[in-house]
Amino acid sequence: MSRFGSFLLGGVIGAGVALLFAPRSGEETRALVAEKADEYWGKGQVWYDQGKTRIQEGVSGVQPAINRTGDELREKIDNARALIAEQVAKNAATAREVINDKVPVAAERINQVADVVRGHIDTAAGKLQDRAEAFAGSSGAGAVVENAEVAEVAEETAKAPKETPKKGKSAAASVTD
Repeated sequence: MSRFGSFLLGGVIGAGVALLFAPRSGEETRALVAEKADEYWGKGQVWYDQGKTRIQEGVSGVQPAINRTGDELREKIDNARALIAEQVAKNAATAREVINDKVPVAAERINQVADVVRGHIDTAAGKLQDRAEAFAGSSGAGAVVENAEVAEVAEETAKAPKETPKKGKSAAASVTD
């Protein structure tokens, strides 16, 4: 128990002992206790009102500072939001510029690769056509040799797109450069 609590407890015990051993009659003692209780109750009300007034004055004195701090925080938050929005807009514009620069180059490379693939397909189709005509006019033994040649042309055609982009790169890697 704190010192103040011990002090109050001692005061209450002392008051009780004083009442028990007082030289007055019970009626006089009750009247005295009621009178003192009213007196202390009045003082308590005054102290309560004074404390309440002081607290209200303190709060009203601090309230402008709280409002000012709140306004400053709101202003900082608004400024941060504006900066973030500005940065997002800049990033979007930069991304748009990069995309606008890269898309035509990529489209041109895709068209180049498509032209090369079309050329290989046309070459393979011509060779297959020649082989088919030769096969139609040849005997059964020559057909086995011709089928092997057709398979060889098909393998060459399958390898062709990998060899056409710059310096051994795949078509996809060439497009993304």
